[in-house]
Amino acid sequence: MNTKSLIPIAACFVLLSPAFAQDSDSAQPTKDALRGPAVPESTKKTLVHSSMVGDFQRLEGRPEAAAVQLLDLDEATTQQITKVIDTRDMAIAMLLIDKIDAVKEISDAIITQEKDRARELQLELWAGFEPDAPRSPLLKPLAEVLTAEQLAEVQRLCDEYWEALVDWQTRNRKKTTPERTKEIRNRVERQLAFQLFQREIRTGYEATLRRYQDSMDAIYEAVEPTDDQRAQMREILITHIRTTKLSATPTQRRAANRAMYDLLDEDRRGLMFDYLLRQVVPDAQ
Repeated sequence: MNTKSLIPIAACFVLLSPAFAQDSDSAQPTKDALRGPAVPESTKKTLVHSSMVGDFQRLEGRPEAAAVQLLDLDEATTQQITKVIDTRDMAIAMLLIDKIDAVKEISDAIITQEKDRARELQLELWAGFEPDAPRSPLLKPLAEVLTAEQLAEVQRLCDEYWEALVDWQTRNRKKTTPERTKEIRNRVERQLAFQLFQREIRTGYEATLRRYQDSMDAIYEAVEPTDDQRAQMREILITHIRTTKLSATPTQRRAANRAMYDLLDEDRRGLMFDYLLRQVVPDAQ
């Protein structure tokens, strides 16, 4: 298997008015008067930030996950939220395993620089995973953990973020009719939601399939299999991953390695044996 085929302060400047000396009979301004009008707590929380040069700062992960971090939550609720996020991560990981053939096609297309094909395949993967293509898929499971007030705040933070992000992405577009503007914004928002899904896929790949790729790269380098042998070894690995779902027992790992060993010719079996032996007894450093 060709494993090359598997695949952000706002500086707060406080303007302090100088305190001028007052006669003892003069009315002294109160602390509240100096503070100005009260600002609702919710307006102080935001996911919208700009860089030092004024560029919009996109979040690395999901806005919903970033939003809940701004809430004042008790430990029990925090633990439940962690489970919600972990469940999403595991769902992505299982998607990659269950659709490993599609992942293979995507990575093959990327390797051969067929960008349109790779994107088409990723869109198909997304459509199968989330047919309604939600921009905030974590809101639904979070609704089972948060209070109505907390959920409303997360929703507000996410809506504000998405609105600002789409504003930024469409800032240079010419003005047009309200209908056309809405159409453009909807399309851009969907593209951005898709990009988030792609990022989740990459993260999930690094957390799950990357180790298999690294292992196979090492085997290929050590054994130098023929193209046909490489293809057969790849199919053995794909079947192993699909069957074990990242929880292979020692027996299952040995079986996969033995199957790869058996398909090799005599000379390459010796190279495979030497490689596996080095994993047990590494060369002196």
